[in-house]
Amino acid sequence: MVDAYERIRSAILKGTLPPGGRVSQVKIADGLGLSRTPVREALRLIEKEGLITSERGRQVVISQTSMADLDELYALRIKLDTTTVRATVPDLTDEEIARMRECLVAMDESSSPDLFAEFDAAHQQFHMIPIRLAGPRHAHYSMQLNEHAERYRRIYLAQPSSYQQSREEHRAIMDACAARDGEAVAALLAEHYARIALTIIAQIDPAFEPRQLRSAVRGARHNRDTEERKLASERRLANEPWRR
Repeated sequence: MVDAYERIRSAILKGTLPPGGRVSQVKIADGLGLSRTPVREALRLIEKEGLITSERGRQVVISQTSMADLDELYALRIKLDTTTVRATVPDLTDEEIARMRECLVAMDESSSPDLFAEFDAAHQQFHMIPIRLAGPRHAHYSMQLNEHAERYRRIYLAQPSSYQQSREEHRAIMDACAARDGEAVAALLAEHYARIALTIIAQIDPAFEPRQLRSAVRGARHNRDTEERKLASERRLANEPWRR
């Protein structure tokens, strides 16, 4: 059943089973060379993730990519991952920083649409290294959101300038991680996720208003701004003549 789950889920995320498509359990089983029982069980798990909906007659519909789904997905990622890295980045080891740098090299070597699978594998690993320090349950949910975002990353990375923009943003995140600055990483991560989502929205449906995304970004910035104000206040107080 695990093999069926991974293969069907991968086919959905990669677009082999396209969004909005309606297909029978029998055709899925035959197309992937799987028996029907594990396919049926795998589809139940995948439906819980929201990637499909079941219909009568053992038909399934592949969930559509949509601006509303994009808005919710990236807002969730910003809320979860920025909160996480604030706590975990200060505890990154030299070995973990080195692994993140290796991921950057692999991403640079795969920066073209025809190498998307290689790029995205390194990309997911890069983002998950600090997240995993929060614990397995937390990391599992973050990874699931990361994987669901693959369908949207494919749209984003189809644009000519996207890989260069991605390179610059990930290098900035890397530098902040190397400095163990969790607040800076959180702010950069929120901007990185938001830019991907807003670029796709501008391309597909410019009239769509991503309210959840904007709210999540404001929350991430608020925490950063609060910390900066606190530090500024402490510096001012330290410089007061009466304290000398």
